[in-house]
Amino acid sequence: MTQEMTAKDRAGAAGTPLPPVWFQGAAWLLTLAGLGISVYLTITHYDEGALVCSASRTVDCHAVTTSEYSSLAGIPMPLLGLAFFVAFGALITPWALRSTLPPLRWGRVASTAVGVLFVVYLVTVELAILHKICLWCTGVHVITVLLFILVLIDEFRRIGQVD
Repeated sequence: MTQEMTAKDRAGAAGTPLPPVWFQGAAWLLTLAGLGISVYLTITHYDEGALVCSASRTVDCHAVTTSEYSSLAGIPMPLLGLAFFVAFGALITPWALRSTLPPLRWGRVASTAVGVLFVVYLVTVELAILHKICLWCTGVHVITVLLFILVLIDEFRRIGQVD
């Protein structure tokens, strides 16, 4: 019985097989793209001259990224995005994806769900209050929603394997 417990404990560390390669590739590609945009927006937060974006009546990255809504509790939104993508990158490492530890699995779901709530808030601010859109921000918003969808697909895949 001791050997069975030890094997079961080891299975908890190795847990489930990795998600399909397409999932891993898409998740990493999106995470790296989101990380890259977040790094760029963080740089432009501190150096407005580095911001490259066309400006029109509706599209105006400068107006969005310098608005009073570009920070939350004194923390620049791009830094929050940077933290999100770094943390999410840790949650999609092979070890974390194989793990059956609930905090890792639910961490992926919770982090992307919170990300989507931020997207809803920020898009609402852009459209309803500022009446401007930032294309760079939109890129991060789309990436966040796609990551949420991927995470849900993976969770449904995992649930289907249990049954």
